[in-house]
Parts: sequence; C-alpha cells; structure tokens
Amino acid sequence: MRIPTETPFANASRRLVSSLQFRPRRSNGVRQKHIPIRRFSIPPFDADSERLFWQERQTETLSTLKTALLLGAACFLAFVVLDVFNGSLAKSEIIGRLFIALTLTILLISLHRHRQAERQINSIAKLSAALSVVDLSCMLLIESNPALYAEIWIGLLPVYFFTYGQMFMTLAETLKFGLLAMTALPLSGHLIGVETMALMPSIMILLIVNAFGFCTRYQLETHARNLFRERRKAECSSEDKTLFLRQLSHNLCQPLQALSCYSSALDAAFEDEPGAQSQHIADKMGSAIDELNNAFNRILDIANLETGKQIPLLKPVDINALLATLENQFAPQAAKRGLKLKVRLRSRPPYAVYSDASILSQIIGNLLDNAIKYTASGWILITAVKVDGTRLKLHVCDSGIGIADELRGEIFKEFFRGRRRRVDSQVHGLGLGLAYALKAAERLPSHSLQVYSRLHRGSDFQLRLPVSIVPQRISAPLQQANLTGSFIFIVDEDHELLKAMNEQLTVWGCLVQTAASKAETHAALAENIRQPDLLITDFYLEDKETAHDIIATIQADCGSVPTLILSTHTIAAEDKVKLPANTLLLRKPASGAVLMEMMAKAMSDD
Repeated sequence: MRIPTETPFANASRRLVSSLQFRPRRSNGVRQKHIPIRRFSIPPFDADSERLFWQERQTETLSTLKTALLLGAACFLAFVVLDVFNGSLAKSEIIGRLFIALTLTILLISLHRHRQAERQINSIAKLSAALSVVDLSCMLLIESNPALYAEIWIGLLPVYFFTYGQMFMTLAETLKFGLLAMTALPLSGHLIGVETMALMPSIMILLIVNAFGFCTRYQLETHARNLFRERRKAECSSEDKTLFLRQLSHNLCQPLQALSCYSSALDAAFEDEPGAQSQHIADKMGSAIDELNNAFNRILDIANLETGKQIPLLKPVDINALLATLENQFAPQAAKRGLKLKVRLRSRPPYAVYSDASILSQIIGNLLDNAIKYTASGWILITAVKVDGTRLKLHVCDSGIGIADELRGEIFKEFFRGRRRRVDSQVHGLGLGLAYALKAAERLPSHSLQVYSRLHRGSDFQLRLPVSIVPQRISAPLQQANLTGSFIFIVDEDHELLKAMNEQLTVWGCLVQTAASKAETHAALAENIRQPDLLITDFYLEDKETAHDIIATIQADCGSVPTLILSTHTIAAEDKVKLPANTLLLRKPASGAVLMEMMAKAMSDD
C-alpha cells in the first residue's frame, strides 16, 4: 500500500514548528548581509491584511472623529456668539459660520446613527478638514483686508493637528491635503493684496508644520503596521497551534479510546482467572493507558483555556459533595502509595461556592494528584475554611518533600517535573497538572491559587473561592454499576473504535449494536426487536453528519433514548442547547471506569 507523502497532521505540525523557528534570510544558499531600512517606506501588506488593517484603524478612530466634530461645531458656534456680542461680524459671515457648524453637526449625527459608520470615516474626515480650510479662505476673500491674514492663517494649525495626528486618511492623502491647505490660504492672501514678504513667514511655518506632521504621521502608521503584523503573526501561529492540536486530537483520541476499551476488556477477562501470570502486566498496561489519557486530556484542557474554547459555566457548587466525590476518586491512588487521605467536609455554612463544577473538580483533582505523587509517606489533607462572608479558602496540604524557594515560580510551568518525579519509577506524568490548575483558576472569576511550602516539610496549596448563596447538590458517582443485559447502540465513524467498544461492552454483559453513519443507523434500527437502553455517539461524523442527525433518527424510530455523546471535539454552545435533556457529554479518551459510570448515570437519569 502506498504511504502518503504528506498528511494534514504532518502539514499542521510542520507549519507550527516552522512558525516558531528563527531563520536567517538566505539567497542561493548564502546568508544575506544586514539590509538597512529604507526611510519613509511604509511596511507593505497583502490586499487582505491591508483591508483588515484599515478596518481596525477606522474602528479605533471612530470615537476620536466624533469628538473632533463635536468640538469643531461647538467652536464655530462659540466664535459666532463672541463676534455677535462684540458686534464685529457681518450677517453674511454669521450665516457662513453657522452653515459650517450645522454641517459638522449633521456629520456627527450621521456617524452616530449609521450602523457601519467606520466606512464613512475617510470621507467625513476629508470633508470636515476641507470645510475648515474653505471657511478660513472665504473669511479672507470676503473681508479683503490684508491685515487680517496674520490672524487667520494660524487657524490652519488645529486642522493639521486633526489630519496628521490621527489615521483618518492614508499617508498619501494626508500629505496631499496638507500641501493643498498650505497653498490655498497663502494664495487667498495673495489675491487680496498681502505682500510676498508678509506671506513668507506663514509659508515657511506651514512648510515646517507639514514636514513635522508628515514625519509624525509616518511614524504613527509604521508603528501601527508593525504592531498589526506582529499580532497577525501571533494569530497565525495560534491558528497553526490550534490546527495542530485538532489534528493531534483526531489522530490520537480514537486509538487511545480503543486502547482503553481493550484494556478494560482484558481486566474483565482476568477477573475470571485470578492469579494469572499476565495479570500484573495487564494492570500496568491499564495504569499506563489511564495516565496517557490524563496527560492527553490535560494538554487539550490547557489548549482550550488558551484559545478560549473552555468557557466557564458558573453556578452554585456544593463543596462537600464535590470533595466527597474527589475523595472516592483519589483514595485508591493514595492507598496504593501508602498515604492517608483525609478530607474534612464543612460542618457549618457556607456549603456552596460559585464556580464551574467541572473546571473546579479538575483544579482540585490536579492538586490532589500532585500531592500524592510528591509525598513518599505520611498524609494528605483537604479542608475548606471560611475567610469571610464572601470567600472560602480550600487547602490541599501534604507531608511531602516540599518545594525549594527557587522553584516556587517554576512548578506552575508546563512540563516541569520535580526531582522526585524524575527518580521515582512509580510516579508518572508530564508535569502539566499544576500548569492547568493555575491557568484554570485565573480564568474563573474571583478565584486564585497560591502555594506555601518549606523544603522537606510539605506543601500547602490554597485555592480561594467565591461563596454562593444558593447551594447546589452534586449527586454521588455510581460505583461499579451493573450494566448486564443493557442494550447499547454505538455510532462512530472509526470502525476500529467500534470494534474495541463492542469488545469492552460485551465483556461487561451488554448487548451491543454499532453503526458508522445515519444511513447505517437507520438500517440497523429496522432489524431491532427492542428499543436501545442507551445511545453512545460521537458528535461529528462523516459527510457533515452530527449527533443531532443520529439522535433524530433514533427518536423517530424508538422515541426518547438516553444519550451519551463521546467526542474529542469541543461542542459549540448553540449545538449543546439543541441536545435533548437526557443527554450527557464525555470527552475522549475516557477510561473504562469513567465510561461505565457515565453510562449508568445516563440510564439512571432517564
């Protein structure tokens, strides 16, 4: 069979790695020398980046332009009031200035009410600046008094501040306007008889103002473009990383889930043959697979936090019920290492915190897992104490090796592993638990995580949590559920995974039927003589089919059936809303124990 030379997974990983590497510029295999930066050359963009750049600039300068129009209209009105009060302004001049103030006000209202006001910024900025120059020129021509020129041409300076100080127009348009304004006003002065020597100081000053304004505007746009380019590079790198993780999850989650299924089936087979020679190997393999699943899930958790896909769902969480669940989960692991796990539940209110139950469980679980792995002997204590009326402080204490002062800032970094973890063959992991715990705590409102430790005297990880007024009870997990005789319908596009899950559930005593698509589901249902007790399906299938299609097909034939969605992908909020009420979500890869628990819970909640 021919092996493809390039795969989407390889392409994504290659793009990610290449984007993170520094490569000196070469030409014909020879390192190029340093190329000096050309003066007054705006960093070029491609057409799409240029469009996005100006869209961003227009959005940012919208409020500035509104403010400028408001101040401009107010100033013209103030000048009219002052000149009328002094009696030094003719009616024609009053009408002209009122017209400009009214025009600026209309432009301001247009920007304020228009839904896509950003697209009007360039035209309105040009019109506003042109009106100001025309007004100054008309004042000179109407008055025809050369002595007024020295007072009127200074009015161009605020216009230059307006045009050069913001990125309303392109650099070329700004420079053209500045030169035309510098020409228009002295030309108007010349037409009314201002002597050339009297015009020269204003021309020289305006020329200097244009030069400085152009340099300032050039630096402003260059800086903005460089920042935009760097942000675009970071976004592209993030997109490459996201694509890499998406391909990674697609290529690894399915075989990992299949491994978990086969391992669970192997464990069940050895229960009928206690003391078999290969049982210890199967146990070690199962532990290694579970650790691999946990490490993989933590990598995805961190990636989802960084990309904003793991959005907290805040609600009241019963802290006692959560701690009791975690105690049941980690007690066997602690006992295996000869440690005593103590969990002190709260005996007085408050009993509930305002948090995301799933993320909070992962945070505390990672802290517990870390404490167990870094404690050779002794105890681990979990307790939640009241700080004040609005906060609880949860302590995860241990009698372990402690943390050296110089490592306090290192333990929360990804892939950091302490010395004991490197020399203890019974301790596995990639050093991701604490990294996720800190990032997740930072993502949750009013949550914080701190550590206090002394070398060889244990550690105390303190998680501060906001108190909730209304408690929320958490049902205890089902332990060693009996699934014998249950009819399970499984839908997944991966045929190898279907075989593995069929093997696993059959060993548990389930009746299993499988399908890979909507069409296969419909055909299989036609042969059934019994309604399925549970539907297990991936969310995304081939040919753009989703779990919604499978659930609708099942409901059309059998009515409402409890559903467990087993998927590696993050499901959008709008898709979750459309799912039936008797639907539970579980992420791949899931261990046999977790899968059994969730299956039993789905069927019991129906």
